[in-house]
Parts: sequence; structure tokens; C-alpha cells
Amino acid sequence: MNLGSVVNSTAGDAGPSLSIDGHLLFFTSSRSGGQGLNDIYVSRRTNPKDDFGWRPPVSLGGEVNTAAFEAGPEYLQSAEGGVANFYFNRGPTGTSQDIYLAAVTRDGETLGPAVLVLELSDPAANDAASTLRTDGREVLFYSNRPGGLGGNDLWVSTRQNIHDPWSPPLNPGLPLNTAAADQQPGLSVDGRTLVFASNRSGSIGGSLDIWMSIRTVSAK
Repeated sequence: MNLGSVVNSTAGDAGPSLSIDGHLLFFTSSRSGGQGLNDIYVSRRTNPKDDFGWRPPVSLGGEVNTAAFEAGPEYLQSAEGGVANFYFNRGPTGTSQDIYLAAVTRDGETLGPAVLVLELSDPAANDAASTLRTDGREVLFYSNRPGGLGGNDLWVSTRQNIHDPWSPPLNPGLPLNTAAADQQPGLSVDGRTLVFASNRSGSIGGSLDIWMSIRTVSAK
């Protein structure tokens, strides 16, 4: 069912990202009143079981949104300490982006300006749509950087704890990636199921279909 005019607008509203506790809904929108080409908004609800209890969305403001293109919100609501917990992409266009990180409270309020995640961003590539394991020690994203199998591939990086820098991103290779476009990953809470978009052989849609991959043991 459509969430209606409280959340949706006549502009493009996309990329929803729900907090684990179900109280916050982050998404990207090109609606009027924003700060740039595309901005990130948050809607809040008191009862996480009320599917239509969302309040009017508000912009995350100038510490996240700029005159550029912001998208791909990913809120890491982790039990482990640390305030830098909100990942997103930013760039001059939707196909020329880098990955950024900001601090956001459990109420969806920003605590400071976003910073570039140098370890995950290739200035000559499009790096976007980061998705994190709930312990904050593994991140997947898609990129057209060198070393891939196709135009867009999924890449993975890990770290020992959330205060450490990310390891150099690695391409998982086949069968996760193909010579087709593999992008927009979403990792499940238990870290075992990955859904993503692809136009690989076997797709039935016109451009991209949703695919799923399952690993038997969660990463440590």
C-alpha cells in the first residue's frame, strides 16, 4: 500500500531505509524545498507497529544535505558504542558519488557535518548504496571502480571494530558479481541474506531485477 501524501510527494521519493527499532524512516527525495538536486529526509513514528503512523518528513539539514546529490541513506543502529553511524552517498550527479558518514542520534537528529569515508571512496569511480552488518564491522556497496567484472559490481570491506578504518574494498567475484550490472545491495539484520539489483542473465525485467544471495554462516 502507498504510504500516502504524508510521506510521499509529487517528486521522486526513493531509497527507503528503516531503523532497526522501526521508529525512523530515512529516504531520498527531489521534492521542492530541498537544498540541492536530491536530499535525504527522515520521517518518525511513535508506534513501530503502526504502518501508517509516520509523521511529515523533515530534511536532515545542512550537515548532511548540500547543493549536490545526496542519496542511499543507511542508519547503523548498533549496540556497540560510537556516534558516527549514518552512511550515505554524495556527488555532483547520481552517477558520480562518494560515500560519506555522519553522526545521527536515535531520534534522527544530526550531531555534526558529514565527512568523506576515504577508505571506501574512489574519486574516479561511482561508489554508492552502502549497507552495513548490524555490528558495524562489514559494509557492502556497489562501484564501477577498476577490478570489477562488469559495469557495476558489489564490493565488501571489513574492520575489527567500529572505531577502526575500513579495510581496502575487495570484489567478491563470481557468483555474486557478473559481467552485468550488480548494484544497490541490502544486507539482512542477521548478515546472512543479501538482496541486490542486477540485469544478469536470467532476469525477467526490462532493466534490473531483484536478486538474493544467502551465505550459510554469518561473517565474524
